[in-house]
Amino acid sequence: MTEQKKDFSTFNCIASAMVVCFCTIPLHELFHLITFYIYGDKCYTITSFHVVPMELFDYRTLPAFHRIMVSGGSASILNAIIGIAVFIILLKVKTGPAVRLFLIQYMGLQLSTGFGYFMNGGMIGMGDWGNVFSYFDDDPGFVSVLRVILMIIGFAGAIALFFILNYMSYYYIKDPSDKKERRAVAAKLYLSVFFTGVAALLASYSQNPAVKNGSIRLATILVSPFMYIGFVWGFFFTGFWVRPPKQSRYLYDLPDKPNYILFTVGVILIFINTFVLGPGIHLN
Repeated sequence: MTEQKKDFSTFNCIASAMVVCFCTIPLHELFHLITFYIYGDKCYTITSFHVVPMELFDYRTLPAFHRIMVSGGSASILNAIIGIAVFIILLKVKTGPAVRLFLIQYMGLQLSTGFGYFMNGGMIGMGDWGNVFSYFDDDPGFVSVLRVILMIIGFAGAIALFFILNYMSYYYIKDPSDKKERRAVAAKLYLSVFFTGVAALLASYSQNPAVKNGSIRLATILVSPFMYIGFVWGFFFTGFWVRPPKQSRYLYDLPDKPNYILFTVGVILIFINTFVLGPGIHLN
């Protein structure tokens, strides 16, 4: 009697998700940091979820586009651009199963972050785009138009993401008519990212002095994880709601041999995100 092979695909999806989260969440803040320095400003601190600039000059003196970029808009725009670029790569370039797994999760998190910021900014005026609006307090009409544009782009991008994730999951589904297989694959691919991303955010929040002293609002903390809700919708689209394709797009099984190196790297990166970037790195 042969011993049944153990399936470590869930383990590998979580390992990939940890690396993906580190390559998205702190990277978003790095985009802000780079933007400040490009425009001639400097920063006091960078953390895993915000950057504190010195504001060496009044951003209101800049033209509208540059004012948007330096006051907070650049990072989410870059997230959306990167997500779209990775989506094109996934369609055009042949990759192995582990690389494709990483790229699908990375694409999804970049798009979720970018379009999630657009949607939240337009709807409730919080986060990066809320900061942008504060630098247009002299032009409320412009802010109103910008919020409508952000809502439209945000909702359109978020809805597109649901269908994109549904499409991508079938690279790993042998039998599209098998509901059990669809749900299992989608859960491993997407819920691993959602729960890892939420855990990473909350862990870094717990270590941040601005959260502890109350200068960052509880509402901001509670709303942030909802930017990743696209992965939950991706799971439901594949597993329950969207009719599967008639022809299989199956390329590979999810990697099922345990990748201990990737998992170790992921744990180290989440540790850095929580205990180094969570409290923040002082630059000046």
